[in-house]
Amino acid sequence: MQDLFNTAPIVVKQPKRFFIDESEYHCYDGRGRHIAHVHEIGLDGGMQALRLFAGNTAGFARKVMVDDAWRRPRLYIEKSWAMFTATTTVALPDGRPIGYIDQDFTFFKAGFRLLDPWKRHLGTISGNFMGFDFQITDANDHEIARVDRRLPDFGELFTAADTYVLWQRYPTLPEPLKTLVVASGITIDLVLMEGKR
Repeated sequence: MQDLFNTAPIVVKQPKRFFIDESEYHCYDGRGRHIAHVHEIGLDGGMQALRLFAGNTAGFARKVMVDDAWRRPRLYIEKSWAMFTATTTVALPDGRPIGYIDQDFTFFKAGFRLLDPWKRHLGTISGNFMGFDFQITDANDHEIARVDRRLPDFGELFTAADTYVLWQRYPTLPEPLKTLVVASGITIDLVLMEGKR
């Protein structure tokens, strides 16, 4: 079975949801084999009720755990509360930070900065106006990966389900850049789409 950190492409898919505002994703390899499950943690009844009554929860904080195909925790991703731009922490399951994916404030484009645990610049995620195609570059502006958001099929049009495909160009990227690239397929949705109605 493929490992999440050594798979290309990685398909990040949300289950179909109608009235539930709880972050969840499934990750698959190119052949459709399940390689990871991403689920929200620390979500209590009070927050669920608040999300239900809020018209838009895009700015709310969210915490997710990434379990591999053997149900072992591999990554912890926490998106901070944000009114305009969000900071997302990518960490080991015990909370030790691997790095950060900071949202850039740019007009008409979706952008992020990839940072190491000391907030040093490692790379950039640049999205197009519609938020469907994202280019990931390293600190030297060299493309190392892409994330493509797929159009929903007919059964998903009226749900919150989105699908992203992460294409990594190089399997041997240095850490923590490699892990931040893997986390980007989930983080892009958490920051830009999750909770919008």
